[in-house]
Amino acid sequence: MTVQEWGIVVGVMVSGLLALGPWMFMVHAKLAVIAAQIEELSERVEKATEANRELWTCCAGHRARLDTHDVQFAHVAERLQEL
Repeated sequence: MTVQEWGIVVGVMVSGLLALGPWMFMVHAKLAVIAAQIEELSERVEKATEANRELWTCCAGHRARLDTHDVQFAHVAERLQEL
């Protein structure tokens, strides 16, 4: 290839890069925003999961207490019937 042909090839490639450059930066910026939002949502989901786990633990404790109270009420009712 001659120097002139190389110049044309390089000119076309540079023109293509300059035409695609802004678009590539725009796509990169949008992907960065999406990645940040996904990370934020992931943190929210983790916090919600932890809160849900704590609530289920609390619910299980209350359920156990209610069952204990039911047993105690049953014993009290039996004693009252005996009297």
